[in-house]
Amino acid sequence: MSDLPDLVKNWIGKTVVKVDHTVTVERGLWLTFCAAVQDGNPLYWEDAIAQEHTGRVIAPPALLAGWGSELDWYPGKQGHGVRPLELHFMLKEALGLPNGITIGVELEFHEPVHAGDKVQVEQMLRAVGDEKPTRLGIGRKWTIDVVYRRQDQVLLGLQTLEMLAYRTP
Repeated sequence: MSDLPDLVKNWIGKTVVKVDHTVTVERGLWLTFCAAVQDGNPLYWEDAIAQEHTGRVIAPPALLAGWGSELDWYPGKQGHGVRPLELHFMLKEALGLPNGITIGVELEFHEPVHAGDKVQVEQMLRAVGDEKPTRLGIGRKWTIDVVYRRQDQVLLGLQTLEMLAYRTP
């Protein structure tokens, strides 16, 4: 790691990208998703059943990352939004590795998401590997943790992504 630029070294172990909520969790949006994928889980649809099991209807956990994405446009916004996994793109640019793939994803769910929640996201760089040859070209692996919190700072989930970025010869 001694060959890393100081900028990247300074990112390790720190929150580099933070996205405050831009979309409030809304039941109609998650029901549209559930209809599209034909997910009939009553915890997402039926108040009485959800009340019995979880206290109130919950949003599908699969949408957690979507609730924390910044909109690319909204009235009065200047410039472009933060890209999903902005930190990954920042690393690719800083290290001159234009191509990238996700090689592993883990997602822990801590608390359910409900209508009215406002999800905040922090992207942290956990580790960066040494540059080495791969079958795709010269590259590096890195690990990014994405922390999802509700507006009251309650932890909703943690996503850990293992990435490989590379440049072709």
